[in-house]
Amino acid sequence: MASHLFRFFLSGEKKEIFPDSGLWKMPLSGKNPKKSCDITEEYSNKESNITIGDYFLATCQFLSKNDFSLLKIGLKSVFKKSVKMDQIERIDVFLEKHGAFYHPLKIHMALLGNASCSFVLNGAVSKPGLSLIENECHLISSLNQSRSKRYLPQVFGWDLITANSGRYGFFLGEWFEDYKEFHATQEKDENKIVIWNSDGSCYTISEEDALPIYQKISQILTYYYNIETFEEIFPWHHAAGDFIVKQDGKKNHVRLITARRYSPISEFSGPKEDNKVHILPSLLLFFLNLSLRIRLDRLDGTGKVVMLSDKIVLAAIEGFLSSLDEKSLCYDYGDLRAAFIQFFSQFDLEQIIAGVQNILESNHLNQSEIKLIEENLESHCMNLHSIFKNI
Repeated sequence: MASHLFRFFLSGEKKEIFPDSGLWKMPLSGKNPKKSCDITEEYSNKESNITIGDYFLATCQFLSKNDFSLLKIGLKSVFKKSVKMDQIERIDVFLEKHGAFYHPLKIHMALLGNASCSFVLNGAVSKPGLSLIENECHLISSLNQSRSKRYLPQVFGWDLITANSGRYGFFLGEWFEDYKEFHATQEKDENKIVIWNSDGSCYTISEEDALPIYQKISQILTYYYNIETFEEIFPWHHAAGDFIVKQDGKKNHVRLITARRYSPISEFSGPKEDNKVHILPSLLLFFLNLSLRIRLDRLDGTGKVVMLSDKIVLAAIEGFLSSLDEKSLCYDYGDLRAAFIQFFSQFDLEQIIAGVQNILESNHLNQSEIKLIEENLESHCMNLHSIFKNI
């Protein structure tokens, strides 16, 4: 297994973890209060007897399988040439966090000659995670192949393995270097956005400065929305860290790290010949759902559910409409931006409220989220109505 190549760490820690250390024997399901993603009932994960050490050993078994075949595929993608095993000097494995379905790891490869690169290894040990991992791997690959732009990570392969401690599922993918998780936070009773560094430190920015991030999130989700089949990436959640950001001066680069499902969730899905008349109604439901969910987060990722301010709504609209501009170039339906604005403007405030209330009946919101939305529903809809009235 070439175990001498591997070293093990917890994210943000410089001290290597060995089999005789206390951390090695800790349960993998133990919660890290800073990094865990315990969000909704839908994302819940059962306790497990698997230890951190068990998980590291399973990681080694997966990565070294078939003479490190998947790592070689990843290395060839990065360096544009084949890499042999004798060129690999070290493989550092960092356990990043404990997610709802996965326990992601960063795999840092050190090659001879000071060359290096990193990959993400998503691993599952729970029944929900194991049932999801194959589908997600194929789905991400399919979306990457069918789109000219790529906001999702490249996937190099997946597999299920059995070790003495249990059953594990892993898939190896592209690591988005310098991209960071972010969440709503409160600082001196002021709502801000906290951005986490990989070493465990963080820094905050104002909601105003974060608006381009949310605009890009809206644009990405609308980019993946299929206006003819009504398929969309869903569910997603800020509290799960599904979106990450890299700040480069005044530019914000945003990526989506996962796609759990891709299917229509509107009531209009049906025979293809009937879909054309439902394009705008389905698009409206997609947008209303997006306008709500883009405001939902948990404080610092794991705290109470909060709604970001009304400022985020305008950013979401701008991202949504800019993506419709792109779609207008790809589909023969005319100016989709103008068509949607005209369609939305037909509805009065009461009808918009009724549309949002219909969304609340979805099973994809928990009670705390529903309660928060209900408290802000009228002001949210008034904001939407006002913005589209003045576009």
